[in-house]
Amino acid sequence: MKKLIGIAALSFLSIALTAQTQHLKFTNDGAFASVSGSDSLSNFSVQVSRGSAQGSTTTNLVLVSVAFSADMTSATILEVVGPIPNSSFTGDNTKNLTLNLDPSTLDPSVTVIQDCSIDFTQVDPIFVCGALPPGTVSLSFHENDLQRDQVLADERFSTFGPITIHSHQRSDSGSATVQGTIFGTSISSANASVGVNHMSTIDYIRN
Repeated sequence: MKKLIGIAALSFLSIALTAQTQHLKFTNDGAFASVSGSDSLSNFSVQVSRGSAQGSTTTNLVLVSVAFSADMTSATILEVVGPIPNSSFTGDNTKNLTLNLDPSTLDPSVTVIQDCSIDFTQVDPIFVCGALPPGTVSLSFHENDLQRDQVLADERFSTFGPITIHSHQRSDSGSATVQGTIFGTSISSANASVGVNHMSTIDYIRN
């Protein structure tokens, strides 16, 4: 199921990029926080990181949420992928990091912000994309030091249909707890991560 959800997510992402942009590239160099979760019918992933672009500090967000109907005849995906205001991600160090974002304030020509659905009952599946649902993303991450990881060099290429994802990560990270909401849905997990990226890069490319 998780593989199916992941493929569906990337398929939807290709549609969003078709409508808005052909190439998104992030350079993440600073504090980051991430959390993901899944059940039998849904999956979500959030990663927010400080970065850099042309000598200026940036903040980048990759938020993807996928949910299938109980009968598996339809699915919806919510996406916020791209730069967000620096003020949305706060914290002096990785002990406590907070993401507070109102996606309705983002520029859709710069950041992918869409809520899409697909109907699998049709011979040719029907995609419908529109504005995000009302609400905000509010998450508080607290490092607990139960686990520490160091990634020295992790480079990956993944291709799904017309989308190629190229990531290169170097980071120091630790385990964390997170609490908050994503568009009104409560999030509480002890499986989050916080840390520091060291000139890590992510490319989303539509071929």
